[in-house]
Amino acid sequence: MSDFIVYGSPLSPFVRKVEAVLECAGQAFDFENINIMDMPDWFLEISPLRRIPVLRDKTVGKTGIAGTIADSSAICLYLDRKFSAGLFGKTDFDAGQVAWLEEYADSDLAIKTGMSVFRPIIFPRFSGQPSDIETARKTWHTKLPANFDYLERQLDGKDFFVGDTYSIADIAIGCQMTQLDLVAGLPDRSNWPGLAAHTEKMKLHPGFVENLATCTKILRGLLPEKIDLG
Repeated sequence: MSDFIVYGSPLSPFVRKVEAVLECAGQAFDFENINIMDMPDWFLEISPLRRIPVLRDKTVGKTGIAGTIADSSAICLYLDRKFSAGLFGKTDFDAGQVAWLEEYADSDLAIKTGMSVFRPIIFPRFSGQPSDIETARKTWHTKLPANFDYLERQLDGKDFFVGDTYSIADIAIGCQMTQLDLVAGLPDRSNWPGLAAHTEKMKLHPGFVENLATCTKILRGLLPEKIDLG
């Protein structure tokens, strides 16, 4: 038995983010699936915003609210501090940049990749309906290119987003980009070579591999092939 429980769904990029940080920290964890469409009352007690994931540190508390942290960013900060994982850069300025890019990934990028591509493609299929390809394609062509441009400029030929160090920025952005890749592939490498290469590297990074394999297994029953939105 491990000291940690992650409550959530493997399909959530925010759950993927926490799993990646736990891997970086060298910590095993137990996983408990939460039905996001019908959350149990006990989960709503520890996640008042009705979001996944929630982390339980059993060394702090084993039942109820005690020992739980909601929100992936709060969880990742806690784990980084607790285990000195070094995921917030080497300098104070780096830490600020890392925090900004994490927020950018979790908000603007996540809304477009998740709410406007992943969900329109996948969620209708849970009830046997066809994917909303029109919404996903419109997002791909009219909204996401600005995000891809920004991230390509931030990389500027580097391996990592901030300095020369793997950080929460890489993890958070990688989680959203791999979410996109699960259903629609990666951005055009001729236009965004750095971002595409960064995402490919993240797919092979410890903490991503097992989660993405689980997601692929779940999704291929609903979506045998990725959707070409080009």
